[in-house]
Amino acid sequence: MIVQSKDFEQSLKALNGQKIVFIDTETNGLDPFSSASICGVGVGFASGETFYFPFRHLTLTDGYHNLPEKDISRLIQVLNKVKVLVGYNIKFDLKFLMKENLVISDQELIDVIVMCRLTDPERFAKLSLTDQIITSFGQEAGQYDINTKEIMKKSKWMKDFSLTPISILGPYCEKDVYWTQRLYIERSLQIKKTNQTKIWDMEKELTKVLLLTEKFGITIDLNYCNSKLIDLQARQKTLESRIYKSLGQEFLVGSNQQIGKAFNSVGIQSPVITKAGNQSWDEIVLAGIQHDAAGMIREWRTLDKMKSTYLEPFLDSGGTVRTTFCNWGTVTGRLSSREPNLQNIPRFMIPMADMQLSETQKTELKNRIEALLKARRGGESVQVIGGSSLMSWGFTGDEHYDDSRTDIMSLRRLFVARPGYKLISFDYSQMEIRVFLSYLQSEEIVSLMKTQGFDFHSHAAKMAFGVDKSHADFKFYRQMAKAITFGVIYGIGLDRLAMQMGKSKEEAKEYKNKYFMGIPGARNFIKTVVKTAESRGYVFNRFGRRYWIPKDKSYVAVNYLVQGTSADILSHGMCQVNKYLQETNSRMLIQVHDEIICEVEEDKIKEICLNVKKILEDNPLKIPLEVDIAICDPSWAHKKDIQL
Repeated sequence: MIVQSKDFEQSLKALNGQKIVFIDTETNGLDPFSSASICGVGVGFASGETFYFPFRHLTLTDGYHNLPEKDISRLIQVLNKVKVLVGYNIKFDLKFLMKENLVISDQELIDVIVMCRLTDPERFAKLSLTDQIITSFGQEAGQYDINTKEIMKKSKWMKDFSLTPISILGPYCEKDVYWTQRLYIERSLQIKKTNQTKIWDMEKELTKVLLLTEKFGITIDLNYCNSKLIDLQARQKTLESRIYKSLGQEFLVGSNQQIGKAFNSVGIQSPVITKAGNQSWDEIVLAGIQHDAAGMIREWRTLDKMKSTYLEPFLDSGGTVRTTFCNWGTVTGRLSSREPNLQNIPRFMIPMADMQLSETQKTELKNRIEALLKARRGGESVQVIGGSSLMSWGFTGDEHYDDSRTDIMSLRRLFVARPGYKLISFDYSQMEIRVFLSYLQSEEIVSLMKTQGFDFHSHAAKMAFGVDKSHADFKFYRQMAKAITFGVIYGIGLDRLAMQMGKSKEEAKEYKNKYFMGIPGARNFIKTVVKTAESRGYVFNRFGRRYWIPKDKSYVAVNYLVQGTSADILSHGMCQVNKYLQETNSRMLIQVHDEIICEVEEDKIKEICLNVKKILEDNPLKIPLEVDIAICDPSWAHKKDIQL
């Protein structure tokens, strides 16, 4: 029902006293921390009854009108009393409702998109509300969304839903609420049926933790950001002039088509053709071209991405950047981050001037680039020609920020603490390795993991190859052991393992056999997991998270168990750390896979760091874990380990 003034009191009365309410918001923008706001609110009850409250529609037709502004406050007051709030991608809706003074205190928050991730057997499931409706209830059920969006696209209302008439958007929002409720009921049964109630309970708690973390945001040094944007643009101009001179013509450097025409004009053709039949000019192609312009174009592109992804949006942020963490974004359970992706902020320094490298540095850099590109190509060998193309990759090897250098830029230097606080990093040491070892159920290895500073790669080199730190080739064998361990965890084949080790297939096989002989339980664990995945089509991790795995993909099962268990340990730790920090003025800001960045009060650093470290290490699976602490002062780029 579209609620009008004559119906408002009755609708509010129906809402008052409901223990569980399904919600959806319609907005005039996507960023709740900007000027964007709600234009309407949809609510639904367990009975299936739905309401749409219009407040700020700009288009009024068919006799429908907005409710008075004061009524949104009354609606929010009632929602504040609800015990359970349910939505699809609920954090988006809650941020807009919190802008209208919704208070998230004791409410249980249920995100149905997370339920769909837990229960959808498809490895790369489509998780939009419409896709999930169609998956569960058929094409006809989700047709309302397709039809309404077609109308909105034709009328150019998609960027601002408030332009959509109440008579169109109201029923659409109510259907979203209705089908969210239907999905909630169906997926609740699936969670119970698949014995995932334990992990689901943690995910509900995590949703609230992430919401509070995202709302707080992290501070940006706007002065540094602005100065580096100026330097970056100047560097791009310099590169453009050189590129034009090198290829004998001016063109749009950001256009693949124009890049292709420019290279073709000097007799250079791309060796790679895209599916659309066009020449490819990606970074791997450019790395293999012996022409000065190739490297300069690659460098220009890198700078352009840094500018458009980070510097310009950060300057527009007003000094506080907020990401969205998705606890439904990966199949393993790892958190992902978007808009912007703060888990992908580079560690390396970006040059703003020509790099001068020695021959030794060039060789090391060439090997590093080839390894990086090989990984991106799925193990396929990639040859880097060198020359200007090689020099444009100079940033890949330098991760140490130096305040005195004005010819470099660090994106992590942008992130700073608020006055009176310091950024503190809490980073699990060799987390996935330790989780993998815990699955082997070896008392000897568990005992070793309890030893301070235990390094499994050194232990594996000793057990598999009979060498210790006194051996002249210890570093080589440690690297071999490390490559095999991660190869085992990630389920890579022998061909790719050989390439990563720089050995022949036969040599890699021999090293791998020695490794398994030296690490008790490893071979049996892997065989058991793969066989289980093949025979029944799924495996559980130690938190009860289920992974559906096609028979021909059974080799990924070990990786899912290890990475997923590690992710769930960290998620559990974040929930516990959040409870502790609620009693302080310190806050979690960012999660980067095995690391948490917190903003800690200057006068309580020792006390809080010790407590957070203890909370993170004291995991529910009792795996011996170590957390390293570093202070990032005055920025994330200034990272220094501290011992307490």
